[in-house]
Amino acid sequence: MTDTPPEISDATPAEGEDWAEGDDLPVAEVRSLFIVLGKALRAFQLYDQNNPVRKRFVANLRESFEELWEEVEGLNLSVEEDRILLVGEEIYQSSSRSDSLAFLLYKDGIRDITFLPGVEGPEITKILGVLQRAKMLKSAEADDLLTMLWEQDLEFFQCRSVDQITEGAVLPTAQAEEDRAGLAQVLEGEAKAAEDGAGDQAGAAEGEPPPPKIGQDFSPTLYALDPDEKVQLQRALASEMSRDLRHEVLAALFDRLEEPGYPDRKTEIIKIFRGLLPTLLSRGDVESAANILEELAAVRADPEILDEVRQKECDELLDDLSAPETLEELVRGLQDGTIDVPVEVLGRLLRFLRAGALPILLLAAEQEEMPALKETLRDAVHGIAEENPEAVLSLLEDRDPVVTSGAVRLVGRMGIAEASPKLAGLMNHPDAGVRLALIETIQLLADVTTPDTLIGALSDDDRDVRVAAAGALAELGVETAASALEALVTGKEIRQADLTEKIAIFESYGVLGGSRATDVLNEILNKKGFLGRREPSQIRASAARALGKGGLPGAHEALLAAQRDTDAVVRTAVRQALEGVGEEAE
Repeated sequence: MTDTPPEISDATPAEGEDWAEGDDLPVAEVRSLFIVLGKALRAFQLYDQNNPVRKRFVANLRESFEELWEEVEGLNLSVEEDRILLVGEEIYQSSSRSDSLAFLLYKDGIRDITFLPGVEGPEITKILGVLQRAKMLKSAEADDLLTMLWEQDLEFFQCRSVDQITEGAVLPTAQAEEDRAGLAQVLEGEAKAAEDGAGDQAGAAEGEPPPPKIGQDFSPTLYALDPDEKVQLQRALASEMSRDLRHEVLAALFDRLEEPGYPDRKTEIIKIFRGLLPTLLSRGDVESAANILEELAAVRADPEILDEVRQKECDELLDDLSAPETLEELVRGLQDGTIDVPVEVLGRLLRFLRAGALPILLLAAEQEEMPALKETLRDAVHGIAEENPEAVLSLLEDRDPVVTSGAVRLVGRMGIAEASPKLAGLMNHPDAGVRLALIETIQLLADVTTPDTLIGALSDDDRDVRVAAAGALAELGVETAASALEALVTGKEIRQADLTEKIAIFESYGVLGGSRATDVLNEILNKKGFLGRREPSQIRASAARALGKGGLPGAHEALLAAQRDTDAVVRTAVRQALEGVGEEAE
């Protein structure tokens, strides 16, 4: 584009001038290009600037232009009212003026457009932005499309236009002599009428009253507003300007949706909601999206309103809304604070989502640190999972270990007994978080799982898993684990463990070992070895805690024997254990 406004031309250049013949041009490729262009323009209307969907469509358009430049050095097109032509070949057509790119250009006088290599760069987003603005403009006083394009100072996009006032008009030619004679007679008649008018004015000057002037009896004060009326008018204007038109438009759409009959119109309304909901979420307007879903659910509850086809279209709408690519931006905004919405409003939205939302919501629930939001996400996940238990089972094999561990915990909370075979195999999962979640779930599903998994977890590579397994065995009262625990408390590996693990293993043994455990723990606590050497302080203190924890027969006597021990750590553990034994005796 040039630095001056575009010239208005009476005619477009001859089709095909300086261009190859139509047979040599890639007509099919240009048609495909305009399909991609239409999708990109629609994405500009529906999505914000940073929305990944919009970016993807623009990237596809750039690729289409780059592929086209491999075959031609430029693209010159003619614009008609309902179609666009390439050297006489129709490459775009639309009979609907409201959606037609051809009519959008044609109505503002553009009859010829040219794309040049390089337009796929930054200029393509400028062009799409201008086209999108032009489609939204309704005021007759707004700039036309040609002016808006010129203001962008485009280098690789050119257009030519015509003056719409003179377009199609027949310009006058030199008149014949007889026409001139007729014109002279007309002029003579006009002069005579003027003389007669002058005579009438002279008569009026001699005493006749002059004719009244138009508007001389108009008094503007009769039509002025008094102060109260001005205030009332200002209030009405302010009320109108602040009115929520979107709410009223949505209400009107639902009114039409509830009317009996008109299936095609109902399909069109559902399509509008299908495109609107992702846009609302990308803008963070969760409440409006929740309101739409609640209204839609109320409509679906009446079987006389929507037939089977329209019900299926509503299902597809919810599936689209539950897709990861739709929810990722919402979840990211909730986590980084760019979307601030009350948790109760968020919950109203999330309860309508489908199985496709489970991975994203489950991942967010596992990673969220804010208690209220975490609880809301978990409630939503639980609600979706109850409707789609098979989807929960499939997540047990998810590639993301955070999702898998969340699914394992969800299985436990929901009590899904059918998951038992899959759970057993997860003890070999490479991620310790998944194995730790598995131990928690086994405690909740004790009736349908075997304790062998927990016993095997006592030798897990991860310390947290071993500690959790020992605690779970004691909690469930798995007496068959006593021999494995005894091997640990008397073995060498426990001496290298940290204090938390020592206490967990010893206390679990004290709960499950019975009278045999009294003898073993008493020996560890009180027995002196060669040259009076004893077990390390932490080992003996752990044995004392286990004697007090398990309520074992003979535990009181064993603790009394150690209450004057020279090691302060052991004495403290013995005193606390004796207090526990005394409370149990009471």
